[in-house]
Amino acid sequence: MKADLIDVFMEELGDEVVIHLRGTLGIHQLAAVREKLEMLVSGPGKFWFLDLDRARFTEKEYLELFLDILNLIRKKEATLVLLFSNQENKDFFERYFHVFEIYPSRKAYHQSGIIKQLKQAGVTYRKQTGLRLSPGITLFFLVILVGWFLTLFSMIQKQENEIKEGKALVMELEMQRNESIREIDELRSTIGPLRNLGLVLDSSESFSYGRIRDWIAYLELLEARRRGD
Repeated sequence: MKADLIDVFMEELGDEVVIHLRGTLGIHQLAAVREKLEMLVSGPGKFWFLDLDRARFTEKEYLELFLDILNLIRKKEATLVLLFSNQENKDFFERYFHVFEIYPSRKAYHQSGIIKQLKQAGVTYRKQTGLRLSPGITLFFLVILVGWFLTLFSMIQKQENEIKEGKALVMELEMQRNESIREIDELRSTIGPLRNLGLVLDSSESFSYGRIRDWIAYLELLEARRRGD
């Protein structure tokens, strides 16, 4: 569109829309510029870039216009970025640098770091609404979260099974220990009378007679020892 030496034209680049505004903008052009910009931003688009590098503003009312355009775009859950690098526009928007996203070019915006990359993916943060995620990124994080919970649950379940197995092993060893103690007590009660009869030797003597299997010969040997033969 050309009107009073003002150019307004638009480029569509996928989800990105670039609006170029050029010329000297005064109070007489304000209504026409507002009408044109509001009509353009009513269309589809996720990222809106307003190129103002070749625009010159003579009236403060244009600040209110751009604030209105920003609100319209935010209602669509989209992003508005102002593009310019000249000092005159920097001075004009100085009071609103904390409100608008301002970069010298689209390339600078895309290279601005992880925050902008998250916004491109659908992650946005505003003071009024807090952190907001697009449906796609929400599903992605939900899948990751569910996977993490399943992994954590399986690890906990595995540890519980290992603890149960450990307790069962301890109980089994305890039962074996008690059974061994019982068998030792039974052997002691059985060996006691034999020791009283002299049928059980010391360990040093048991080695000498350990191979004697004939009980009669064994008893005769004990009797000979008793007599001192």
